[in-house]
Amino acid sequence: MRSIPLLNVDPIAVFNDIATAKHPPRRARMRAARAEVLVAYQRYEDAVPEVGALVAIGLTDAQKEAMQHAYAVETLPMTELRGNLLKRIIVARCPFCGLSESSTLDHYLPKEKYPEFSIFPRNLVPSCGVCNTRKKDRILEDGTDVRMFLHPCFDAIPDVEFLTVRTRLEGDSLVLSYRLTRPDGMATRTFMHLRSHFDKLDLADRYRRMGLEHLGGQYPALRRAYGAAEDAVRVAEKLSEVAQDFEEVSGPNNWLAKLYRALTGNEAFCDGGFEAIRVQPQVY
Repeated sequence: MRSIPLLNVDPIAVFNDIATAKHPPRRARMRAARAEVLVAYQRYEDAVPEVGALVAIGLTDAQKEAMQHAYAVETLPMTELRGNLLKRIIVARCPFCGLSESSTLDHYLPKEKYPEFSIFPRNLVPSCGVCNTRKKDRILEDGTDVRMFLHPCFDAIPDVEFLTVRTRLEGDSLVLSYRLTRPDGMATRTFMHLRSHFDKLDLADRYRRMGLEHLGGQYPALRRAYGAAEDAVRVAEKLSEVAQDFEEVSGPNNWLAKLYRALTGNEAFCDGGFEAIRVQPQVY
């Protein structure tokens, strides 16, 4: 989970260009809804990041369909907007999870409930297919005004440590357990928001699985560091260097930074226990 910058684009110009590119019936419906939609855009901008309490505007059924169609059935301007949102290097990896490629656009406020934001660039967040599917059309926790998910474009991720991982060796296996812990001074609401995002996207298990897969590729480097002298200190130093690199680039709560930092302090892992991550050759 991480914050990303907004795409430098004029939402009004985007609306105008896409509406103009549609066939006459839907073009007319979009233009008839234009004034109300632009007011909704401003309300969204005024409310961020707490957009979950916004009330959908009163579009007609035909206008709702035209707005959703503007996203779903692409025109050249919509294709250009999609490409501009997804092609930035900074969003190559999904900002919701930090694991997978951003290959889709998530409507932070779902277009089914809020068709007025179907083509609003501020509401279109690059995401991976897994996060997009898990997020679906959910917005608020039941019975609360707490949003289930962070808005990568507007929510500031706290720079204090809240993600932890426990590493332990059980027989010939390495076991990883990711969880969130509330640091001193963090507001309850902030932690609830982080925990909801973490739980709803199943990040504990996804980090665990991808962590083990990632470490399998690091086995040769750790084996070389250990060497014939069985130098556990050198292995720990190697892990610490990688942890520091991830921390400097991605902050203290990066899932790989936390993994390498935890393994640095795992004496058994450093002293030959890394054999647990060795990938066995596939026999076909």
